[in-house]
Amino acid sequence: MEAIRIGFGLPNVHSVPLCLTTTRCLFPRQRLLHSHTPSWKPAKQQDFFVASSSKKSSDDLESSLPTPHFSPSLWGDHFLSVSLNRAVEFDELEREIETTKPLARDKLMSSESSDKEKIRLIHLLVSMGISYHFDKEIQDILKHSFTKLDDIIVGEDDLETISIMFEVFKLYGHKMSCDAFDRFRGNDGRFKESLVRDFRGMLQLFEVAHLGTPCEVIMDEALSFTRNHLESLTSGNASTASPHLLKHIQNSLYIPRYCNIEVLVAREYISYYEQEEGHDEILLKFAKLNFNFCQFHYVQELKTLTKWWRDLDLASKLPYIRDRLVESHLVALGPYFEPHYSLGRIIVAKINMIMVVVDDTYDAYATLPQVKALTECLQRWSIEVSDKLPDYLRIVLGSLFDVMGEIEREMRPLGRLYRVKQVVEKIKIITKAYQEIAKWARTGHVSTFDEYMKVGVLTAGMADYAAYCFIGMEDINEKEAFEWLNSNPLIIKHLTAMFRLANDVGTYEVHCISKGSLGSFLSISHFF
Repeated sequence: MEAIRIGFGLPNVHSVPLCLTTTRCLFPRQRLLHSHTPSWKPAKQQDFFVASSSKKSSDDLESSLPTPHFSPSLWGDHFLSVSLNRAVEFDELEREIETTKPLARDKLMSSESSDKEKIRLIHLLVSMGISYHFDKEIQDILKHSFTKLDDIIVGEDDLETISIMFEVFKLYGHKMSCDAFDRFRGNDGRFKESLVRDFRGMLQLFEVAHLGTPCEVIMDEALSFTRNHLESLTSGNASTASPHLLKHIQNSLYIPRYCNIEVLVAREYISYYEQEEGHDEILLKFAKLNFNFCQFHYVQELKTLTKWWRDLDLASKLPYIRDRLVESHLVALGPYFEPHYSLGRIIVAKINMIMVVVDDTYDAYATLPQVKALTECLQRWSIEVSDKLPDYLRIVLGSLFDVMGEIEREMRPLGRLYRVKQVVEKIKIITKAYQEIAKWARTGHVSTFDEYMKVGVLTAGMADYAAYCFIGMEDINEKEAFEWLNSNPLIIKHLTAMFRLANDVGTYEVHCISKGSLGSFLSISHFF
């Protein structure tokens, strides 16, 4: 269905740039992404990574431990040099957003729009990353529409429309039955081949199929059906799809919407939507302004984080660590991209980065006695527990305690101390698992798969990541949230297993193939 163009006397929307105006490029020019890889310089040989039948003493294994030499940060202090005129540019963006927002809201609340049209509009708002501005209105519309869902979809044979409705209702907590897709299957129970000519419908079904549950078998069939045909479409030379739609399909096949970060999906969709015939200029302008406003916050956050990280100076004090601050900020964009979660993203990035330091210390540098002393200090949350700590471990512990102390002081006026304490408990749990992995590596123990997974799922840190994110959230029942998290719910359990295995397969390929031998599953984690 084509969007309707309505003129409101706005200036040409194409004159609104989809980027910030700064005096400096947002990307460093002198560093290349392809050189962003680690190197390893073992003291003797790389036996530490190879599952060998020969027995080695603990001392031999310690002495052959490779010292990692990761590439320096791609970004360095670059964001400190990016100039943002907060007094002018920020205020101007805010004014334009506040001016355009009521116009966008009027479209959503129009009494002349049918239920289907409103749901399609909600999908567009979600796709361009601006639905959060109208959350209450959307909730009310969908609550009302869901009560008459059967009447809305009766006789509807447009694949894109049904797929959009399924997606939107599911996103907002309304369970629309997947039986709605039965109308697109033939007598043989398979999806009709005639659907393959509906490029937009096929793409939308492909995206929504990722939201299927284990009991929704038809969604698995939909995913296979759409992927096969869309891949054939993009690999052919005689496609009748428009170039911008073809590119949009290729991007979705490469990283499906629900395997991606929401704001990155919005950025790509805005560029796609701008090339659509009959696009709505008000919504397009609002989406561009919103993205620029978000980007302004991200750059400001990176400036704050870069200064914080430079002041800690851990990259020079602890040369074995991965200096990946900007990547840690990208991790923080996953749970919440909206501007008002700026503090939450900074907190998540700080904790994530300092835990990378702790992880690298366990994985790649500390001896086994030092690992045990480090764990003891962390379990008691005190640097004075051991008088045998080398200076570098005092730096690690001191930095961790300082960061968590800073966050605690910041959260005290907001009444969120309970959340910080829960994160500390998560840190204690994951570092005990780090110690177990380190002990296996340094004593030559090759675990069974099941034995490894019991510990490996803890080191994946998905529950820890969720706990970090809870700190920055606003109106939540924190006791209830952490009770749920600490119960090890299925979503955390499965995400953890998926992340752990995917991470280990990747690091196995990078680090563990040595002279044709099979590497140990206990490779040092490689972060980005």
